[in-house]
Order: sequence, then structure tokens, then C-alpha cells
Amino acid sequence: MLDYVRFQLTARPMASLLNDKESPERERLIMSISDDAASRLDSGMLAGGRLTFPQQSFVAIASLH
Repeated sequence: MLDYVRFQLTARPMASLLNDKESPERERLIMSISDDAASRLDSGMLAGGRLTFPQQSFVAIASLH
């Protein structure tokens, strides 16, 4: 969960939310958000401490004849 939250908060454009924070404060915020998010998830989504969830995608293929 922590890795997922860290990635989401350091990827653009969300990184701007932490740009003005020093490294220790930035890590504290990331940990706090990760802990809060984990406490709200179904325990099955955190198997082995890793965030897992189903995703569905659709692929469309077109061709010109």
C-alpha cells in the first residue's frame, strides 16, 4: 500500500501537492495517507501487505477493408 500511495503522490500532477515539503515531512505525509487508506480498505485488498484489486479493461480492434 505504501508503495502505491508514494507512487501516486510523486507522479505528476499530484507531485505538486508535496513540492513545498521537506523530505522528512513528505515521507510522514505519505505514511499517514497510506495508513489511513489501508484502514479503510477491505482486508482482502491488502494480501501480504500489498494492495490488490480487480481491474477490468476493454480492448477494441478496428480494421479498414
